[in-house]
Amino acid sequence: MDRGFGVERVVDADRIVVRVRGEIDLMTAGSLRDELCDAVKQSPEVVVDLQGVGFLDSTGVRALFDAYRSANELGHRFYVTGARQWVAKVLDVTGVGKLLAPPA
Repeated sequence: MDRGFGVERVVDADRIVVRVRGEIDLMTAGSLRDELCDAVKQSPEVVVDLQGVGFLDSTGVRALFDAYRSANELGHRFYVTGARQWVAKVLDVTGVGKLLAPPA
């Protein structure tokens, strides 16, 4: 699998799924934030798939939270799915994982 950072946006019915791959860090978090906030403006529901992400630092957590906050301000929904290993641990430890989890 290509380890380079990338974002793919897929329109699925009345939502946008944003698939992210690579590392989310200081170098990529700004681009991710911009992409997510743009998606939030275009759709009432945005789902971010982190299955292809192997690393997430605090700037990445902030990018996810900023997009979540933007969605809330618009009355839209924003969820994160597919976090594994280190990425899931970071989301769990920061408490952001529960905040961004899709409804059960």
